Amino acid sequence: MIRTQIYLPETIHERAKIIARTTKQSLANLYRGFISNGLKASKNRDGDLTTLAKLNIKGGPKNLSSNIDKYLYGSKK
Repeated sequence: MIRTQIYLPETIHERAKIIARTTKQSLANLYRGFISNGLKASKNRDGDLTTLAKLNIKGGPKNLSSNIDKYLYGSKK
């Protein structure tokens, strides 16, 4: 393992200590689990973009990039 140091807001640290105490695990182990789960979730989100790109959607308006606000927010009144 590699030792590292981070700064946390006191409120987050206090909440983490309560969770560690109630789940009977060390604070370090709790933090490692949180980081591991966060990294897995991040990897899954990257896969969603790949899945979206593989849909190979064709067509759509020819002026989409120049009128993106119109298509996202509707036309101005």
